[in-house]
Amino acid sequence: METPKQKILKDISQHPVTNKRFESTAFIFQNLPLWFASCIIGLVAVLYAEILHFGESTFLNIYKANKAWVFVLAPVFFFLSYISVQKFAKYSNASGIPQVIAALNLPKKKSKRLINQLLSIRIILVKILSSFFMSLGGGVVGREGPTIQIAASILHVVNRMIPDSWPKISHKLMIITGGAAGLAAAFNTPLGGIVFAIEELSKNHIKFLRTTVFSAVIIAGFTAQTILGPYLVFGFPKVEPDGWRFFLVLLLVTFLCGVVGAYFGKVAFIVNTFKRKLTKRNQFIFGFIAVMAFATVVFYTNKDSVGAGNLLLDRLLFESDKKVEWYTIPARLFNGIVSFTNGGAGGIFAPALSFGGAIGAFMGDLFTFNPKQINMLVLIGMVAFLTAFTRSPFTCAILVLEMTDRHSVIFYMLVAAWGANLIANMIDKKSFYEKTAEVITNDLLNTLEPTEHKSSHSVK
Repeated sequence: METPKQKILKDISQHPVTNKRFESTAFIFQNLPLWFASCIIGLVAVLYAEILHFGESTFLNIYKANKAWVFVLAPVFFFLSYISVQKFAKYSNASGIPQVIAALNLPKKKSKRLINQLLSIRIILVKILSSFFMSLGGGVVGREGPTIQIAASILHVVNRMIPDSWPKISHKLMIITGGAAGLAAAFNTPLGGIVFAIEELSKNHIKFLRTTVFSAVIIAGFTAQTILGPYLVFGFPKVEPDGWRFFLVLLLVTFLCGVVGAYFGKVAFIVNTFKRKLTKRNQFIFGFIAVMAFATVVFYTNKDSVGAGNLLLDRLLFESDKKVEWYTIPARLFNGIVSFTNGGAGGIFAPALSFGGAIGAFMGDLFTFNPKQINMLVLIGMVAFLTAFTRSPFTCAILVLEMTDRHSVIFYMLVAAWGANLIANMIDKKSFYEKTAEVITNDLLNTLEPTEHKSSHSVK
């Protein structure tokens, strides 16, 4: 039975005027932790970017002084990257996007027990440390995917810290929002973050996304932008799509990137599956052989075969030297597979953009196009390769559009995204992220007792 005080409060809250005030107050209190956490995401994203930039620059400076150092740096730091993940946070490895998808796919009744293995403070620290080691070893890895797992971890932790008496946003919605905010802060692409949340992460949660994702993306992105300024990752390249001959080559670049991007994901998944079947000792032996092969390729090529790829894309888009040597593309692809499947942390977004950009530049030079047309093919290659790997065509087109501010060629980018996605789906129905997320989910569920595992599948 209601007390007089409870009855009065109920009557006040149901009054047309006071009800709106209650809703407004509840909305503010509900979102305060989200807004605070989004600021933290922006700060961490900037700090993380600086750490990896320092690591890559350090490697390149040593490599420039003496190429032979790669035979020391690569095995030592690849091993440190691998062992830090294996010893301290198993699921902080690789990109982090499959882990976020797996966190969203876990059965609700079991997620509280399992999700801390995918999203936590420990994950954040090990993710940053492990990917820093990869950058010091010259690894072909990026920070964008890891930033997504880091951001989702921040919102997960904040959500768990909120007392039960405080009005809370849905836990899964917080994870989705964290992923979106992380991508926005990493690439300075708020629209890309929103589209990514809808296209890649949301599934059945779309109707709740409007307020949380928009606010988190804006705050995290604005925090990062306040520190770094209103930068574009690859700002204002001059482009010139012109004529049927050019359009046909554009379609050719889309086709090539669609095929190579799909097979890159397929090979990466096969390598990971093979390594999981090996003993720890044999995993180490396999990894050592792969890293020494990586070092050999780097020694006999040049700096274009290492690193996230931002420096390569900057050169192709903004310098007069748009030459891509014949060995650069296979060397970067091979080194990308070794880096991405090493077992340490590191993303594939930036490397995928560089793979596609290099293919576009190579084809532009082969067909003797002018610099503006080559720039256009570089952008098309970036969109197409990333789409083929992720199977998120709208996200990829919007990301490259926002990074370069080339709204005049948005339809060409959409053609590239649509074409690459179609080709990639013909090669493999599921992306690397989807298949890896399924493996992670099953691994976690297998850690439960048999009765719990059966129950979780029935819930799912």
